[in-house]
Amino acid sequence: MLSICSPQLGLNPESNSGGEVYDKEVISRLCQKNITVYSLLPKNRKFPAHANLKITHASIKSIIPPHIFSFFVLPYIIKTYRQQKFDLLRIHNPYFLGFSALIFKKLFPNVPIVASCLHLEQGFNYLILKKTISIYDYIITISQSTKNELISAFNYPSSKISIAYPGIDKKFKPGVKSKDLIKKYQLKNKIVLLFLGGLKARKNPNFLLNVLQKLNNPNLILIFAGTGLLFNQLKQKTKNQGLEKQVIFTGFIKEKDKVKYYQLADILLLPSLKEGFGMTITEAGACAVPAVGADNYSIKEIIQDEKTGFLAKLNNVDDWVDKLNQLIKSPSLRQKMGQVAQKHVRQKFSWEENINTHLKVFKKLLS
Repeated sequence: MLSICSPQLGLNPESNSGGEVYDKEVISRLCQKNITVYSLLPKNRKFPAHANLKITHASIKSIIPPHIFSFFVLPYIIKTYRQQKFDLLRIHNPYFLGFSALIFKKLFPNVPIVASCLHLEQGFNYLILKKTISIYDYIITISQSTKNELISAFNYPSSKISIAYPGIDKKFKPGVKSKDLIKKYQLKNKIVLLFLGGLKARKNPNFLLNVLQKLNNPNLILIFAGTGLLFNQLKQKTKNQGLEKQVIFTGFIKEKDKVKYYQLADILLLPSLKEGFGMTITEAGACAVPAVGADNYSIKEIIQDEKTGFLAKLNNVDDWVDKLNQLIKSPSLRQKMGQVAQKHVRQKFSWEENINTHLKVFKKLLS
């Protein structure tokens, strides 16, 4: 039976962080394919129960900055390899675990290492990847845009990169708006614009307040479903711009509650400066909700412009207002685009296809 080692910063089934959701799904589904997965997690972190998932917890709970996790990962993977002789090492985040992988490769050069790279980062993380990328026998990424970046930035061979798009869980499907949420947030006869995800600079949530102000439509409600470093800043900007009656901050949304928020939405918004993969677009699409997203990186691979939603120019308020107004003023257009989105994402994005790609890579490296 095939066995891999994949140390993780998180596999919490309740997390709605895109990267953690992706890894939780991949690891769980590999286990379902009768693959043994050995993993190290920070202390007390939750994980999906499966007989083939062998979890060890590190001695510390808080990993800040996350790069220090490498100091715990290195002795773990060395010990685990000596005891279990796993077939392959999977590095779920080369920025945080790259140096552990580098030393492990020098000690055990015959063990294949596969890196999972979601998007190319800048600064210190860029330098780490530049220093360590040559040790990876293969890279699995989640979009064509990230693959292109890796080739362009590091001259990494295209033949050693495969794209494994994230899939969509069956729980994401169309449904009536929750009466409880409508009552809780006073949404009767309102059009709901939804941003779901981490409130951080890369996601560019501040921009949406400028768009909402320019739309100048009292029937609109913008919901920020999530939390993050920009939470307080966004609340203050909302107050400064006089938008308090039109903006709702839900705080953290558990994974199991996401479906109700997608079904509550009329339009999903994703103005990110950069996305390795805009998972909220596919999940909303599966719920028959059209999206407006920035016309950059992987977002262009997900939204079919003028079919499943709109691609709007990055940080261009007027263009976003124009695209949104087309959807706001036409319930029939929202319905039509939502239906096309549902069909499109179900056809193109599959966890089964994602895992098949992983298995093909593993087989290739071990043959």
